[in-house]
Amino acid sequence: MSQATCSLTPAMNPYGIPQVVKLLDNMSEEVLEASPLYFFSPKLLLNKDKRTMFLSINPKIRALWLKIKMEES
Repeated sequence: MSQATCSLTPAMNPYGIPQVVKLLDNMSEEVLEASPLYFFSPKLLLNKDKRTMFLSINPKIRALWLKIKMEES
């Protein structure tokens, strides 16, 4: 099993950084490009657990979740 996990490329990982950045870019109405929230989000989502949570929660509340995390920091 570990051999199969090790052979995953970043493009195949559904919780990888490229996937989360693509999703973030697609949230342009909720997270404005070049806004403080947009620039905060990648730093937050470098954390694997937070990235997994972001991708797992209801898409309707992802932007709110990011805003709350930014306010907490």
